[in-house]
Amino acid sequence: MKLAFAGGGTGGHLAPGAAILEELRIQGDNTPALFLTAGRSSGGMGGVFLRSRGVSISTAVISPRRWWTIPRAIFRNFRGYRRSLRELKLDRPELVVGLGGYVSVPSVLAARRLNIPVVLHEQNRVLGRANRFLSRSAILVIGSFPFRSSAGGEKIRDGIGFPIRQSARESVPPGTATGWGLKSDRFTILILGGSRGARPVNLLIEKLLPLLKGREDSLQFIHCSGADDVVRMEEAYQVAGVDAAVFLGLDSIGWGYSLADLVVGRAGGATLSEIAYWGLPSIMIPYPWAMDDHQLENARYFESAGAALVYEQADLSETRLRDSIFHLLDDQDELKRMSSASRGLYVPGAAGRMIELFKEVIEIRRNTKFQASNSK
Repeated sequence: MKLAFAGGGTGGHLAPGAAILEELRIQGDNTPALFLTAGRSSGGMGGVFLRSRGVSISTAVISPRRWWTIPRAIFRNFRGYRRSLRELKLDRPELVVGLGGYVSVPSVLAARRLNIPVVLHEQNRVLGRANRFLSRSAILVIGSFPFRSSAGGEKIRDGIGFPIRQSARESVPPGTATGWGLKSDRFTILILGGSRGARPVNLLIEKLLPLLKGREDSLQFIHCSGADDVVRMEEAYQVAGVDAAVFLGLDSIGWGYSLADLVVGRAGGATLSEIAYWGLPSIMIPYPWAMDDHQLENARYFESAGAALVYEQADLSETRLRDSIFHLLDDQDELKRMSSASRGLYVPGAAGRMIELFKEVIEIRRNTKFQASNSK
């Protein structure tokens, strides 16, 4: 099956494409795939591009609020559209999979111009603006979570689960935690701000650390800080006397999950799906500027199931976060209930189901072409 993937901007958007390719390899299909994405979109997905052909296209957000940027944004997207046309004509995929976000728009439009069937993937509880716009061009819209409200139409397939890449499912090798300076008897908190880190989350943790005085010997952290704050956070943990392993990001993020007792971080679809896979309790701080508040909707879904505590960024102080962590640290029964609820939200086999849907779409298109050819 020859696929092209369109999208990027963050590792979360690329992650399902990576997982689908991995599942295809397991099934014995080693057909190279084309990735049409933004040049800065890696997010720990570098291995995907080694096994595929990655092409950087020009894209930009068209924002009515910043009207003066619209002409340049239109020009950049048109360049991305033209580049996508060239690459899709060269590659000749059977199906284009839109992974969401504005980066996917030029390539999906190019696919429709070339009459290549399109399937969209939405990783959040709310259909994103790009996917809403592109849904008119798609044969199917696949949602990892049940959509907050019915998107309508026979083309919707929601609640199908999120394809989780191998690196997020791998347990940490023996001895790695010790090499990171961590101890086996400590309550371990994994801090995640997304594939690029999150400055507000990092600053909140920096303020939290002095408030842990007296309980330093019972806690330790694995912190994915993003590129800008690695040194700052390492120094903050050292000053507070709290054991921690600080990383720009973890390509093998499963290692972090497998060591963690609690996750604190953002609420993107990829992160939540991985948390559910590992059955971890979490404290979620949704990104407040996410389009249509989709991270808040994701987090509320987990909260309503009893799997997470959710705090909006503006309402969460370091004192409140400390109290929540101490409460969970001291109430193992609550932790177990949250863990069970989290595990109950995981939907296994998502990559395989998506591949079956892709095959159905491709087969329908082949039959349609065959019938049209015979009718001439």
